[in-house]
Amino acid sequence: MTNASSFPDKLKNSKLLLAPLISIGDSSVSEMISLLSPDFLIVDMEHSVIGVSDLQDIIMAAKPMEVLARIRGLEKNEIKKVLDTGVSGIIIPGIETAKEAADAVAYSKIAPHGVRGVGPGRASRYGYGFSEYLKEANTQLVIIQIETRKAYENLIDVLSVSGLDGCFIGPVDLSAALGIELSWENNDFVSAVDKILQESRKRNLVTGIYSPLANRNPTAILSRGFNFIMFGADREAIQLEYRNSLESIRKMASSLM
Repeated sequence: MTNASSFPDKLKNSKLLLAPLISIGDSSVSEMISLLSPDFLIVDMEHSVIGVSDLQDIIMAAKPMEVLARIRGLEKNEIKKVLDTGVSGIIIPGIETAKEAADAVAYSKIAPHGVRGVGPGRASRYGYGFSEYLKEANTQLVIIQIETRKAYENLIDVLSVSGLDGCFIGPVDLSAALGIELSWENNDFVSAVDKILQESRKRNLVTGIYSPLANRNPTAILSRGFNFIMFGADREAIQLEYRNSLESIRKMASSLM
C-alpha cells in the first residue's frame, strides 16, 4: 500500500476521479491501463473469476497506482485476505442492514476498532514492516455498495454506522431492485440516486457510481460531483473498440465492392 494515509484524503477531497474497473485477471491488462494515468483502479472480484492471488499480482503490476477491490460480499476471511494484499480499500456489495454494515467495518479494522487479524502478507511487507503497518492498517477504506431495495429502505441506518468511509451506487442493480427504469430522465431513478447522495454527504462519506464507457451523455453524473466514477471496464473497452472498428472497416469494405 503506497502512502496509505494520503489516498483516503485525496478521495474524500476530490471530485469526479476516474477509476476503470478491472475484470481480467491478467496483470498485464491492469499494468497497461495504469499507464493511461487514470486516477486509480478498481478490481472486480464480485462479477469476475479474479481471486486474492490475482488481485495481489494486479496491485504489484499497477504500482504505484492505488487500487480498490470490490469483493464478493460480507465474508470475514476474504476481507482479511484482501486487505493483507495491500489494497487501498474495499467495496463491499450486498450490504442491506446496519448490522451488516457494522460487521463490514469490524471485519476490516484491527483492534481496538474491529476484529480483523493481520498476517505477514504484502501489506505489512511480508512481516518486515509489521509494526509500521499496524499504524496505518485502519486507513484502508471501507465502502459499501447500495444496490438492493432493502438497502435503500434501510439507507439512513446503514449509512449512519460508525467507521464507514463511503458509499457506492450500483445503478443497474438498484434500478432493477426498485423496479424502475435506469434512465437519468426518469424522475424516480434520479430521486433514488439523489437521496443516496444527499444522505451520504450529510455523513461526510465518499460517494461513487458506475458509468459505462458507452455512456455518451454523462452530464447527469458529472454534474452531481461524485467523488469517483467507476468508469467502464476492461472487457467493455475491448468489446466497444472491436465492435466500432469492425463496423467501420466492414462499411469501408462494402463500399469498395
